[in-house]
Amino acid sequence: MIRAATLGLVGIAVAVFAYAQNAEEPERTVSDLERELFGTDSTDPDAELEEEIIESRPRTYQPYETVMLRALDKITGRSTDFEMLVGEPKVYGSLRIDLQTCYQTPPEEPPESAAFLKITSATSKQVQTMAEPRDLTDEEMTVSEAEDADVRFSGWMFASSPGLSALEHPVYDIWVIACSEVDPAILNPLEPAE
Repeated sequence: MIRAATLGLVGIAVAVFAYAQNAEEPERTVSDLERELFGTDSTDPDAELEEEIIESRPRTYQPYETVMLRALDKITGRSTDFEMLVGEPKVYGSLRIDLQTCYQTPPEEPPESAAFLKITSATSKQVQTMAEPRDLTDEEMTVSEAEDADVRFSGWMFASSPGLSALEHPVYDIWVIACSEVDPAILNPLEPAE
């Protein structure tokens, strides 16, 4: 009986001590921690207003014509970087990759690139090399449009989060690196003067 009473009194004493500790120390906020770590004064009303404006502003995306993709052959461990133009499909290994659109944030915002890709199984006639991506010929494009291909992936891929929306394939991984402008030299190469 005495032991139970002693344990009860000790429990009450611990609870009162814990309550007293919490009552003496005010609750810390993010601004307090920021002031201690970085020496900033977040009591400035203009600074708080500026933070609210920055946080409430949505990201703006700009359309681009090309995307830089990275493909990985899981069997050989070889990765390949290549560019694609919107509307010009490529074959990599046994996959056909179609780029629908590509968007990227401007330089003054946090970096993000997003591309809408459709990845299907390539036909045996389209597969010529397993190492390098290649463009489809006009004949191959018309034949593949008529066939019903096995869709492996169709959706948005994000450069900052490649695992968020990824291709699930036993041999290949493909992800977005960044969107870019079309290089004018590719579109209009200089012809040698005669």
